[in-house]
This record gives sequence, C-alpha cells and structure tokens, in this order.
Amino acid sequence: MTRINLLPWREARRKQQQRHFMSMLAIAAVVAVMGVLLAHLQITDRLEHQETRNQYLRSEIEQLKKVAAEIKQMDETKGRLLGRLEIIQNLQHKRPGMVYALDALVRHLPEEIYLTSLKSEGNQLVLKGTASSNNVLSDFMRELEKSPWFGEPILKVIENKEVNSIRASEFELAVARKIQLRDHQDDEELQ
Repeated sequence: MTRINLLPWREARRKQQQRHFMSMLAIAAVVAVMGVLLAHLQITDRLEHQETRNQYLRSEIEQLKKVAAEIKQMDETKGRLLGRLEIIQNLQHKRPGMVYALDALVRHLPEEIYLTSLKSEGNQLVLKGTASSNNVLSDFMRELEKSPWFGEPILKVIENKEVNSIRASEFELAVARKIQLRDHQDDEELQ
C-alpha cells in the first residue's frame, strides 16, 4: 500500500484558513470601524440638530419673554386706566347725589322748622336750625330716616329757648347721606 502524505495539504489548508480568518478579521475590523465612525457621525449630526433646535427654542423663549413683559406692562396700564375710569364713574355717580339729597331734605322739612345753617362734611350733612317743638323735630328725624337718601339722623345739640316770647328749640343735627344710583323711575317719584 502506498502511503499518502497529507501533511503538506493540511498545512496548505491551515494556511488558507488562517488567511481567510485574517481577511474576515480585517473585514470585520473595517466594518466595526466604519460602524463606529457612522454611529459617531450620526450622533454628532443629531447633537448638532438638537443644538439648533435648542437655540431656536431659546430665541423663541426670549421673544415670548419680551411679549410677556409687554403684556404685563399693558396689564398695569389697563389697571391704572380702569382705576381712573372707576374714579370717574364714582364721581359721575356721586355728582347728582347732593342735589337729590337737598331736594329730599326740602320735601321732608316741615313748616315748623327753620334751618339756619347747612354744612356738608364729607358724606354727612350738619343741620342747625330752630323748631317750634321737640315733637316736630322728632317727626322730622323720623322722616329723614325713612328717606332713601339719608341714614339715621343723630341729634347733637338741642336747647329750649324763648325767641320773641315764643318757645322754640334750637338744634344741631347730623345725618349721613346715602349715595346710590337712581334710575328714571325713582327720579319721577321724587317729582
């Protein structure tokens, strides 16, 4: 039998496998380096894209902050204007109040009472005068209290005197004015 020496063939095959393994290893290394490089480029691109978006958002936020500051300033201006408008409306509302109060005072004033002084102190009227009797003065105070224009009257001073041989009561009376809106129907009732 002939002997076949397989050693050189095996060695050639082993060298070929080793070359194949090395080439596959080199290809794998190149693919891995390319994969890492592509991943790095992709991440860098995404980071740049995100930074661009962040910068855009920062600029938009700055613009919104400016707009918010302008809105806040406008709200402050609006508040001041509304305050002024409210003051003007209150003045408009109070303006005819004294006229109505004097008209109501004249309507409720009995013939037996003579006013010598009328003074307005803030929202209060101070009346000084002479009444023919204390009962007439009491009736007058009750009428003022019933009126929608006046609060509860407060009698500060009352003195019984004799004037020209007639008994009379000198008084000082304070009554608060009620400030209220009146419509045309209420105005017609006064007339």
